[in-house]
Amino acid sequence: MFIQIVISNSIDNLMPRPDLITSDMSVLPLIPSIFVAFFVTLLFIAALRPLARSIQLVDKPGGRKRHVGEIPVIGGIAMFLGLIVAWSLLPAGYPTPLHLGIAGILLVTIGALDDKYTMPASVRFLTQVSVVLIMVYGSDLRMFDIGNPFGFGVIRLGPMSLFITALITVSVINAFNMMDGIDGLAGTMALIALVSIALVSGYQNPIAAIALLAAASVIAFLMTNFPTIYNRRARTFMGDAGSMFIGFVVVWVTMGVSQGAEAVASPVICLWFAALPIYDLFTRFVLRMRKGHSPFRPARDHFHHTLMRSGMRVRRVLSVLTGLQLTYAIVGLIAHFAGVADVIMFMAWSALGISQYWIIGKLAALYRLGQRKKRRAAARVAVTQN
Repeated sequence: MFIQIVISNSIDNLMPRPDLITSDMSVLPLIPSIFVAFFVTLLFIAALRPLARSIQLVDKPGGRKRHVGEIPVIGGIAMFLGLIVAWSLLPAGYPTPLHLGIAGILLVTIGALDDKYTMPASVRFLTQVSVVLIMVYGSDLRMFDIGNPFGFGVIRLGPMSLFITALITVSVINAFNMMDGIDGLAGTMALIALVSIALVSGYQNPIAAIALLAAASVIAFLMTNFPTIYNRRARTFMGDAGSMFIGFVVVWVTMGVSQGAEAVASPVICLWFAALPIYDLFTRFVLRMRKGHSPFRPARDHFHHTLMRSGMRVRRVLSVLTGLQLTYAIVGLIAHFAGVADVIMFMAWSALGISQYWIIGKLAALYRLGQRKKRRAAARVAVTQN
């Protein structure tokens, strides 16, 4: 019976779904604001650097932090300001995201204070719950359903809506926060998610506008955070202010396209757009609980740490994880436009999540093996030459 339902849903959903495609896909009205978001973010990064150094809003090396020199932690503030300024200049017809701005101010302020003074985890948690309430009661964005992940029909959340919304929002915010462990990683993960959401929503959708403007701000930030020799003197970190804010924006736009009467994408499909940060969060949670360790304490056991312990340098780790997440996002986009059934996509997403720890471990092992072979070959060449 279950197999019959899956096959039936798959065949039905392979037909084009006009309800999932916005008719007007023109991005032209957004182009000026996209450039504004990009350049205003860069401008604030440059303007805030001296202030950050004077008030010691910097990240210093030591302990788990292996970067060189004191790095200004202003990326989150600059991205927030770039997004808000750009949004204010959008053409008429786009609603003003007042509550997103209020929530952003709260997240960026507490995040910046945490970057400087290291706030208690309880303060960060209460802040994250507060922005959930702003989103739910201010903009009526919440999880009304989780799609049809088991093939028996759409699962409505009813009275559990607020709790599930809070659980998902806090989890995703912290997933992006934990991704911010090497240069370029959290920003790249957010960029992939935001562009994917924009593609499924249609460029004239107000949610797509938020996603594209946020993506432009993230690109500007990455110009000073991507691990390359060309930006070392301008290197900037996003800090907790940035990772919490971009994680929240990803949640905001995801719920905007997947919930309510104007939903244009399935919640299950949207899981693919932020798959790797979610996999990393829950893999760490399960492994730490099995070892009897607190899942909330900082540790060097994330996916990027596993790859770095194999000997990979930061740029290679970033390339590997970006490649994985880009692949998952493309799978989600193809499934969305092909109308693949939720149950199939959820089963595949869950299987990948369960096996992701093994996949990362296997990639690390293969790299170590390759490096050993290179060293042996180099040693044989040296012996021959001698």
